[in-house]
Amino acid sequence: MTSNRSPYSDQSGARAPLYDDPVPSRARRRGPHVGPIRITPARVFLVIALLGGLAFLAYSLFFRDALQVPLMATGLAICGIVFGIAAAMSVGAVVRAGRERRDGAAVLTALVGGLLAVGSLMFLAGAVIMGLIWGGAGSA
Repeated sequence: MTSNRSPYSDQSGARAPLYDDPVPSRARRRGPHVGPIRITPARVFLVIALLGGLAFLAYSLFFRDALQVPLMATGLAICGIVFGIAAAMSVGAVVRAGRERRDGAAVLTALVGGLLAVGSLMFLAGAVIMGLIWGGAGSA
C-alpha cells in the first residue's frame, strides 16, 4: 500500500517548511525607517557628505574665481569617495539579502552597488582630470 504523504510532510500530513527561516524577526522593525529603508548613522553621514560634496561642486561651478578648478576637483573627490563607500556598504546588503533568501533584493542591491561603484570611479576620474588641469602639463 502506498502512502499519499509527501516526503516533506510531518506525521499529521501537513506540509512542513523546507527550511527554517534564519531571520524570524523579519516582521519586527526596530529603529527609525523612511519607508522600507532603515535610518542608520552611516547612511545619515553619507547623505550629509553627498549633499555637502554636491553643494561644494555647485558652488565651484557657478562662482568664478581663481580657485575654481581645485574646488571642482575637491567636490568631485568628495562625491566619488561617498559613492565608493556606499558601493562597499551594498556588498554587505547583498550578502545579508542572500542569507535571508531574498534573491530578488540581492540582485537589485548588487545592480545598484555596481552602478554606485561606476559612479564613484567617474567622479574620481573627474577629480584626477581637474587636478591635472590645475597642475598644468609640465615641462617636456
